[in-house]
Amino acid sequence: MTTARSAIASPLDPQKLASDLVIPNTYKNAQVGTGDALQRAIAQAVDATVKARLSAILEGLGDAFYALDGAWRFTYANSATRDHFGIPVQDLLGRVIWDLFPETAATDLRRRYEDVLRTGVAASFEARSVSVPDRYLEFRVFSYDGGVAVSVRDRTERRKTEEYLRDSQAQLSALADHLPLGMVYQMRDADDFFDRRFIYVSASCERLNGISAERAIEDPAALYDLLLPEFREPVFQAQIESHATGRPFDMEIVIRHGVTGELRWQRIVATRRMLPDGSAVWDGLQIDITDHKRAEDHLRLLINELNHRVKNTLATVQSLAAQSLRRLDAHDEDVRATCGAFEARLFALARAHDILTRENWKGANLADVLAEACAPYASKGSDCARVDMKGPDLRISPAMALSLSMSLHELFTNALKYGALSHASGRVRLRWSTHPDSAGRRLLMRWEERGGPPVCPPQRTGFGSRLIEKGLARELNGSARIAYEPEGVVCTIDVPLAMPASWAPEPRFSHGVSVIGR
Repeated sequence: MTTARSAIASPLDPQKLASDLVIPNTYKNAQVGTGDALQRAIAQAVDATVKARLSAILEGLGDAFYALDGAWRFTYANSATRDHFGIPVQDLLGRVIWDLFPETAATDLRRRYEDVLRTGVAASFEARSVSVPDRYLEFRVFSYDGGVAVSVRDRTERRKTEEYLRDSQAQLSALADHLPLGMVYQMRDADDFFDRRFIYVSASCERLNGISAERAIEDPAALYDLLLPEFREPVFQAQIESHATGRPFDMEIVIRHGVTGELRWQRIVATRRMLPDGSAVWDGLQIDITDHKRAEDHLRLLINELNHRVKNTLATVQSLAAQSLRRLDAHDEDVRATCGAFEARLFALARAHDILTRENWKGANLADVLAEACAPYASKGSDCARVDMKGPDLRISPAMALSLSMSLHELFTNALKYGALSHASGRVRLRWSTHPDSAGRRLLMRWEERGGPPVCPPQRTGFGSRLIEKGLARELNGSARIAYEPEGVVCTIDVPLAMPASWAPEPRFSHGVSVIGR
């Protein structure tokens, strides 16, 4: 094996070195004339220069570096060796390493050193420190100048980190492999979408999909082939978009289990994560949501059945009311008004239920509630163009949809019979907005009539007034106020858009039937 000295010095031209290097004055003054003397002078100068440069390099490495001759004596040691052995460098030079550290006798470390000296084949390995067992060292041993040279780097912290990561990975794998309804995976990202590859798939893959984790890693298309045909193109396009933008991937799909052939709903969620080296991986989770989907279908069936029964119940109540009130004096104007008001309120309640049924009772658009409240009066010849409605698009809760539907019904009824909509020049202005408070956002709505007959405050409070002013407060934890201004009725409603979890409506009350204060 070539020594450090010959490897550096041999390619140089002696004549060029004579002009480049500073030759000691003793050689210059001696006027040496023979070629051998000149060669020796050049060799000595080159040797000193190389050793100086090599020593500077070895000192700057930061790793312990030392050289041993064929008798295992220290011939060189850099300053980092002092920290490694805990012995000053001057106390090492000329000493036999095995005499200084007798505990290394019959160790694997000593055998490796001796193998390098005997064979000349360099060795690189990690081993525990002989004197400090909890230290991990990286050794590089190679032949040098009839002996060996050794570079030692402390890898204790790296080894502890690697062991911690291995333990964490083992714990994560154990958890992921035993997920009852899920699979964890990682995929190495690539510039080309088709070059992406799995780097980890939990063992739960086989239970979830009917394909082993090993096969999924070898052939990513094996999982894709389980997709039902109608999901393949949407999944492919969504993955392409997610890869291009870096945005998370989240889809619900149906697969055919690779072993049982059963159709199963799955949700796949993947998020890109950047690594310290600048590369990226996709951390993914596949969850079996079949039972959840079945529960949703069952719940939808129950809701549809409930909606059907509620509508039938409302129709039955209407029929019962009609049959019961038919025996009353049909010529009595109050009786006819009472029957008409009761029937109209049932219809208003039914229309509100229809809106919520279309939305599976998850909520409703406020615009839809207002349109349904206005529709009956347009069908009676009242011009809804005279109702000026304006406000932001809002989603409201089922409870708010029902309460507002009934309150607006009362307002429209009163305006049509006695207020602004009873006169050709009358107008209704309806505005709504939202505003924040400490508990969230609130809905502020204002109903304002103008252009109708002069208004006088009622002598008594009717059912409609109580429904609006007290019913909204009870049902929605808000407030409503009706003002009978001479120019027209003004109603202001202020309710929270979201109910506090701890709030519950007060017990219901019953009152007689009448229109708003008329």
